[in-house]
Amino acid sequence: ITMKKENTISISKGNSKMGFIPSVSLPPIVTCANGCTCAKKCYAAKLCRLRPNVRNAYQKNLNILKNDMDNYFIQVKAAAMVSKYFRFHVSGDIPDMNYLDRMVKLAQELPGTTFLAFTKQYNFINNFLQYAEIPSNLKIIFSAWPGMPMENPHNLPVANVIFKGQEPADNWKICGGNCSECACRGVGCWELKKGEHIAFYEH
Repeated sequence: ITMKKENTISISKGNSKMGFIPSVSLPPIVTCANGCTCAKKCYAAKLCRLRPNVRNAYQKNLNILKNDMDNYFIQVKAAAMVSKYFRFHVSGDIPDMNYLDRMVKLAQELPGTTFLAFTKQYNFINNFLQYAEIPSNLKIIFSAWPGMPMENPHNLPVANVIFKGQEPADNWKICGGNCSECACRGVGCWELKKGEHIAFYEH
């Protein structure tokens, strides 16, 4: 069966930072937490402004998701099941609780794949963890931002930004710059444990 082009989501096969790790993305800002103070410095939003083809691909993914969530996640599963690692949302974020439920279900269905997602949708994750567990192969990292309150009662790993002129805290691990290299070495974001911090230099 051939999927119609208009019903096919865009899956990235990787880039210079990600290495050869597939990912699915959504439009920035509109899928992010309300009042996200990072919008003015959002690298994904800047990329969408500079590259209309990227913006259109992310928007198409969101349109397919809204119209047929099953179809969206069937395609994500097809991409993830042939990879040891898969990244959610190089751009965008978890749009709602139903989506988070499907992320969890997918991780349960594919125990041989490790999934990674950075999020500022803290409330979604905290609410979910009140009644269920997130599978160990779905790595959720809270993305911190100055001026944005972050409740983290479950002590999930945290990602921080090192702005120009700033120094990282002593207990912060520093991003190595290539996701696939870290994955192969078993370090970095893919192996962060509760209470640990990783930091990225400002793009």
